[in-house]
Amino acid sequence: MLRSAALAVAGSGVAMWALWAPAPSRSAPTVRARRWPWTVAAGAALAGVVVFGWTAGAVAGAISGICSWSMVAVPTSRRCVGAAESVAQFAAILANQAQVSRTVVDALETAAPLATGPIASAAAQLVRDCRSLGVEAAAQHFAAAADTPAGEWLADVVAVAAASGGEWLPILGVLEAEAAETAATARRFHRRVAANLPQLTLAAVLGVAVAVGSALVSSDAWAWLAGPQGQQIGLVAAVLAVVICARPLSAVWEMLR
Repeated sequence: MLRSAALAVAGSGVAMWALWAPAPSRSAPTVRARRWPWTVAAGAALAGVVVFGWTAGAVAGAISGICSWSMVAVPTSRRCVGAAESVAQFAAILANQAQVSRTVVDALETAAPLATGPIASAAAQLVRDCRSLGVEAAAQHFAAAADTPAGEWLADVVAVAAASGGEWLPILGVLEAEAAETAATARRFHRRVAANLPQLTLAAVLGVAVAVGSALVSSDAWAWLAGPQGQQIGLVAAVLAVVICARPLSAVWEMLR
């Protein structure tokens, strides 16, 4: 009993550290979004080991990990799609305004009020920072606020154009095309990968529910699950669940990075 209690305390401490350890301020929400599914899986596995044994811990860790990553994937992917589409729209508006504006700041002042979505507030702040801090410093703040590859590219283009004073319309055309392609990729990922991950969660939960329900209904089934053969099949099922879900979940990991 003391050994189990010590194991539970140690595991809880590790889980809390993984979730709440300091992270760089810019990426702290993303880092914690990556940490908490591992924390949930570790806690469920630890509870299963302490209460029922190693097989139950493996199954609990696998199922809770799959469910947690699926819960992370859908809203995160949806936010990525919204951010990518917002940046693409802002890049298109800015490219159009650059054709008739004399300076970078003039183009930004005209384009920023037309921006919509998650990037709108960052675009408005970009214009205010241009007036008070200068274009280069404002571009750095915009890149940090956008926190997307396309947003960082846009900030670089604005900074370089303001510093050189040269022709920046061709660069903006390339940026507009890249931002549109990034948004299309995010939409495809959400539709084909992230939006389908809840089905993995449902399949995993239903499998466990069938096994547990059978054990509760029949004492023979419970004895079989608690026996050596049932333990082996439970471990195999946990490993297969992880293997089957590894590819889509690894894609989610790359998305969250």
